[in-house]
Amino acid sequence: MHIIFKEYSRVVWQKKWYFLLCLLGLTSATALDFYIPVLYQNIANGLAENYSDATLAMLLDNLMLIAMLYAGIWLSWRVLEIGIVPLDGGGVNLLEKRCFDVLKKQKYTFFEDNFSGSLIKKANRFSRSFEIIMDWCLFQLFQNVLAIILAFVIFYQQQPEFALYFLAWVVVYLIWIISFSLWKLKFDKAVASADSKVGGVYSDAISNIFIVKSFVLESKEQQRVNQASDQVYRRKKIAWILMFISFSIQGLMVFAIELLLLYMMINKWRSGAFQVGEFVLFQSIMLMLVQRLWEFGRNFRNFFTALADASEMTDVFKNSDLEVDLPEAKPLNISKGQISFNNIDFCYTSQRPLFTDFSLHIKAGEKVALVGQSGSGKTSLTKLLFRFVGQQQGSILFDGVDSRDFTLASLRSQITLIPQQPELFHRSVRDNITLGADISESELCDIAAKAESLEFIQQLPQQFDTLVGERGVKLSGGERQRIAIARALLDNAPVVVLDEATSALDSLTEQKIQVALFELLKDKTALVIAHRLSTILRMDRIIVLDKGRIIEQGTHQQLLARQGKYYAMWQHQKGGFLSM
Repeated sequence: MHIIFKEYSRVVWQKKWYFLLCLLGLTSATALDFYIPVLYQNIANGLAENYSDATLAMLLDNLMLIAMLYAGIWLSWRVLEIGIVPLDGGGVNLLEKRCFDVLKKQKYTFFEDNFSGSLIKKANRFSRSFEIIMDWCLFQLFQNVLAIILAFVIFYQQQPEFALYFLAWVVVYLIWIISFSLWKLKFDKAVASADSKVGGVYSDAISNIFIVKSFVLESKEQQRVNQASDQVYRRKKIAWILMFISFSIQGLMVFAIELLLLYMMINKWRSGAFQVGEFVLFQSIMLMLVQRLWEFGRNFRNFFTALADASEMTDVFKNSDLEVDLPEAKPLNISKGQISFNNIDFCYTSQRPLFTDFSLHIKAGEKVALVGQSGSGKTSLTKLLFRFVGQQQGSILFDGVDSRDFTLASLRSQITLIPQQPELFHRSVRDNITLGADISESELCDIAAKAESLEFIQQLPQQFDTLVGERGVKLSGGERQRIAIARALLDNAPVVVLDEATSALDSLTEQKIQVALFELLKDKTALVIAHRLSTILRMDRIIVLDKGRIIEQGTHQQLLARQGKYYAMWQHQKGGFLSM
């Protein structure tokens, strides 16, 4: 709760003048609204008397005052409307930006451990709940507290005894609503948590719809969605039953205060101290107040539901294990491209150590290939290079400078990654190549031609402006790969990491792109992860990894001559199969 109120209060402070405008409009509208029954009292008493010119004048004066109060109420609501849009809408806008800012600071491993669909749902709930909670604070909490105060003052002026009964009733009513809602909050949180799981199951299935359909998993995935949805329904039933219990108690309490009012009015009539206007005054205010308090009780559930929805995102806000630069980090440049892994110890959480006292030195401009079975540490080395994960011991140096002395932005901007499974934005081909860079059409075409992608791009419906679909689903694997290669060619970073970058291409296209890649790598340091050994024959050095250790290294010919692990892998490949 602390984080919710802290973040929401920060937004209110930023929008403080609009917030004060809302309070001003709401205060004015409520005060005028509650004063109108006083004038109705005068009119009712006047109508109960015989006709006279003085009575008529009094009735018309009160009618004029009521008209003026209605005009004031109308203007007050317009003042409130001027402030409410920037407060509610602007607040949601600020929180949406804030949530993305918090999410983007999380470590890469955080996103490996969480469904993207659930994270998006949590962020949306956190920002959207602000509007619900702010409206509740203004229109339920503040307005009702003000209404209770005004009602008590008016009642006390007319009938002190009833005013005290009324105050006691309000206290009991509010204690019941607040205490019951606080107790019920855990059930609302359970509903929100189960609802997020439904979003995660949906996201997991829809984002992998190709696998679902190709492996005929529709019924199994439907069953997973059904189970998650059924769990939400079961928890909602409990929350709804509790809500209805609360409503029934509130109804009994409302009936009690209304019957008490009528009983006291009858007693006054019996004693001869009764005016019709007084009954009209009390009844009008009670009707307004009971309606407001009933809405308060009904909307208290919405308030706590919004709190429960927002609370899920607070775990992300509380996470202190973020991607942060050290205080002394600077935006340094990699001028040569020398890379050194010095005595690295690294393990993933609750797993056996992957690297122990691991060292690897790559000269500036050297092209080094990493080969080995799955789990040998090839991809983990690239994650360490990008600082997606951090080593427990040792250091990684670029041109003799510790990678932690670089700001993350400066380090990653100087390393280009061409992955095995390229990720594309659901944007145009142009946007996926340039990533926001401002280049001419001729430069773009030249880059695309070097990546052997210009021909297929020109055959697309809108060419460079064609949308590629979510994660690039409208393109083939080879086309996505060539877009990623074009992106890397444009990036022109001093260090290049190729993660089986040509694996999705046919042999002819692969040969053409390899020419472009080696042109790109000519003056750069390259780290190449390879399963197809034919792609690394021209590497300066080949590193063979096994369980986080370097067991062999050398050129292709040197490793074949040793007839060790690399030789065995090469023989498998020549036979058309490579065991990984």
